[in-house]
Amino acid sequence: MSGPSVAVIDIGSNSIKILVADRDESGTLTARHYRTIDARISAGISHAEPRLAEDGMARGIAATVSLLADAAAHTPAKTILVATSAVRDARNGADFIARVLAATGHTIRLLSGDEEANLIGRGLTCDPALAQLRDFYVFDLGGGSLECLAFRDRRIAQAVSLPLGCVRLTEKFIADSSVPFAEPAATDI
Repeated sequence: MSGPSVAVIDIGSNSIKILVADRDESGTLTARHYRTIDARISAGISHAEPRLAEDGMARGIAATVSLLADAAAHTPAKTILVATSAVRDARNGADFIARVLAATGHTIRLLSGDEEANLIGRGLTCDPALAQLRDFYVFDLGGGSLECLAFRDRRIAQAVSLPLGCVRLTEKFIADSSVPFAEPAATDI
C-alpha cells in the first residue's frame, strides 16, 4: 500500500521537470510520473544585470502550467514548486514568481545555492540505484550553476553551489553559440 503522492516541479535554468512520487510502508520512494520540458528560461543570465527575458518567462510559465496538469492527473496530496539559479540570480526573478502565482495559484519556493546542493544530495541518497555507494562525489551541471557534493558513508560531507552553469558560461565565453567549433587540425592533436 502506498502513501499519498507528492508532486515536485523543479524550475531550472534550462529545463522544468516534474516528479510525482509516493512512499510505501517500508519508506521506499516510487516514481509515478516524470517529465521534462526544455524551456530555457535563463537566456541572458550571464549579463552584468541578469534578467529573465519575456519569451523565457512565457516559456517557463507555459511549461509550469503543462506540468501542473500532469500532476493533477495523479491527484497528489501536495504539489511543490521550486526554482533554482536562473530565477534566484535574475533581477526580475520576483516578477517571474509573481507571474507563475497569477497563472497557476501556486507559489514557488526559491532555493538558495546551498539548499539546491543539499536537496540534490538528499535526492541522490534516496535513489535505489545508488544504494551501494558509500563514499562518492557528485557534480551536477545545470544551466546557471554547478553543484559539487562529497559524500562520506552516504552522508553529505561537503556541498557547494557555484555560478558556473553551461548557459551562463556559454553566454560569457562563446561569441556565437550557433557556430559549431572547428575540428582540430591533425597538428593540434
